[in-house]
Amino acid sequence: MTGPASAGDITTLDEDLTPYAHAVAQTVRETLGEWRARPPASNEAAISELLAYAARDMACRRWAALLSLFFMV
Repeated sequence: MTGPASAGDITTLDEDLTPYAHAVAQTVRETLGEWRARPPASNEAAISELLAYAARDMACRRWAALLSLFFMV
């Protein structure tokens, strides 16, 4: 995965951020599929829905990472 660098170049995404990006991208794909049957009421509603899902995905991943620290075997 890549992202923008400070000089406008492209650089690799930090390794610890890659799982978050994958999770959010998967959720966006799933949501777009659902919107074929049930389109959002407006662009603002679509943005709000995607941001809410992204925040949920990020929180779930953070909690999973924290829990793994406590239950490492």
